[in-house]
Amino acid sequence: MNDSELKSRLKGIPLPARTAGYWERFPSRVRSQLRPVPADRPQNAFFFQLTWGTAVAFAVLIFALAVWPAFQVVLQDARTVRRELAQFPNHLRTFMANEHGMHYLIADQQ
Repeated sequence: MNDSELKSRLKGIPLPARTAGYWERFPSRVRSQLRPVPADRPQNAFFFQLTWGTAVAFAVLIFALAVWPAFQVVLQDARTVRRELAQFPNHLRTFMANEHGMHYLIADQQ
């Protein structure tokens, strides 16, 4: 069957007769049969907040466990440098930092 035969068959089918009253009532009937979109359920919001709260707490814990030891090392090195710089006018010293920490490179004994 080609397009022209299909068009002729479709045009040959009689349309159902509808009154003017049917077309006037049609939009209101369609609206009455539409279902409202359900709103978000409160229990889903609770679980959503619980999930995000747990994820944030876990991320903070991991960050703290990863960063805190490195922060302690930096604080210890800063304390060492501050202590030695306070004594610098009395002793001529140059510091060297390597993987083992802070060390004297040159020390002048008095």
